[in-house]
Amino acid sequence: MLLAQPDILTRITTRLPLVLFTMNREETDGAYFEAAKRANDPVQYGAPERREVLGRQRHWLLESGLRRAGEAGGLTIAAKDTNPVGGRYTLLISDHFVIGRAKPDRYRGNIRPVRYRKQLAAMNAAVSQFQGDLFGLSAPVVAGPRLYGLFLSAAHPKDLDTPAFLNFAIPDSSLSRWIFNEPVETVIAAYNAVERPAEIIPDLAVVALKQKPNDVS
Repeated sequence: MLLAQPDILTRITTRLPLVLFTMNREETDGAYFEAAKRANDPVQYGAPERREVLGRQRHWLLESGLRRAGEAGGLTIAAKDTNPVGGRYTLLISDHFVIGRAKPDRYRGNIRPVRYRKQLAAMNAAVSQFQGDLFGLSAPVVAGPRLYGLFLSAAHPKDLDTPAFLNFAIPDSSLSRWIFNEPVETVIAAYNAVERPAEIIPDLAVVALKQKPNDVS
């Protein structure tokens, strides 16, 4: 049975827990800082190895942080093997989303179309015909039970212990463009708008009418 067809941002805020985004924001900041701290430990690693160590540490810490955020949000946690086997990747699974994480390619702007991502992106075929803005809140209609989503992050070029951004994105089924791609702060703000709508303050100002003084004869 098909679900109702809200736009993607509405589907996110109504079918994923807010804590998934707030906690993953904290976990991502912590992962970048801790990875830099570990890689720069002169007792553990020499200077020639630090760049590779930094990338590996960041990957491991981001993966474990995503699992903690998913667990806090009550999502099912899976740690799948890549195909062919060479590593493992985290997935958070709910009735409406399958969520992973990735680092965008700095030159192409999208993510590496590895086999397992291609398989997962196939579930986004129902929304792939929409021309979503890279940063706009377009409202494509969503049909089908699940969407494949990704937390995207990359290090700041001048401060490697800090993420330059953390976005939540929905790729099209070919992984060639984004149907939805917004900063996590934008998604969190959408929850806040639903949970705490702006109060309508009644106009209590009373205009005092100046009365004419009585004529004195």
